[in-house]
Amino acid sequence: MLGFPKDEIKRKTFHILTLIYVAAYWFLPKNVVLTGLLIAIIIVLLGEFIRARNEKFNVFILKVLGGVHRESETHKISGLPWTLSGAFLTILFFPEKTFVLASFLYLAFGDACAALFGKAYGKHKIYAGKSLEGSIACFVACLIVGLFVLPSWQFAVAGALIAAFIETIPWPLNDNFWMQIVNAGILTYIARFF
Repeated sequence: MLGFPKDEIKRKTFHILTLIYVAAYWFLPKNVVLTGLLIAIIIVLLGEFIRARNEKFNVFILKVLGGVHRESETHKISGLPWTLSGAFLTILFFPEKTFVLASFLYLAFGDACAALFGKAYGKHKIYAGKSLEGSIACFVACLIVGLFVLPSWQFAVAGALIAAFIETIPWPLNDNFWMQIVNAGILTYIARFF
């Protein structure tokens, strides 16, 4: 499929499940979504704890997930608790639904496009495994999101540039945690200029 690595396609398809809490956040009361995310975080962390202590359970979970985990996550915490925690804090801290929605969609589509195009076509490396081709793909995906979600095309361009830059940074802990929070924070800040 266009030269994309199959394992990366699986991971990024799983990433699109982010749209579940995007829809929940848009249609349900904030406190309901926060409660649901908190419960999900606790369940996932409990599963991660059991997985770390019980090799049979670990093998079972990895088999059920069918290759959506990274090799480095086989015996370490996965990215899921970080993604859910980032979503929880983004909703908690930023009141403007449009900017929170944009930051979630940047993660779902921008990060996915960066990884897929970067791994398949990334010839011009920036650093930390990131490529210029991946960053351009992230920018285009985030721009499309912004044109549908943000109040003006100028704001959409600014948001997409920032999201593409943020995606290239080798964040501590997990980039899925930071990408949502930082993008929502910057969109909230730059809104005063548009």
